[in-house]
Amino acid sequence: MFRQTSEQEAVVAIVHAEHVTRLLSTEDGDPVLIVHRGQAEVVEAAELDDPRYEGALRVAERGDLVPEKGGEPTREEAEALARRLDTAVRNLGG
Repeated sequence: MFRQTSEQEAVVAIVHAEHVTRLLSTEDGDPVLIVHRGQAEVVEAAELDDPRYEGALRVAERGDLVPEKGGEPTREEAEALARRLDTAVRNLGG
């Protein structure tokens, strides 16, 4: 997924709709969306204690993103959430 910056240069998105969908569709455990080494991932919160995730940016937990209507988001909702999360990550310098 690409988005346009104000300078009209293409920027490759870090957070994609697939990350949002995976985070919201994982029913077991405590999934969390992170950015680590420039890549977004959905992992178990307990895994963040592992040294391989040292320095990971915790972006969102499932409870942060559950749609008001409940259930899994539509493709459009997932894409909109991903764009907002990607913008937030970029604004943090992630």
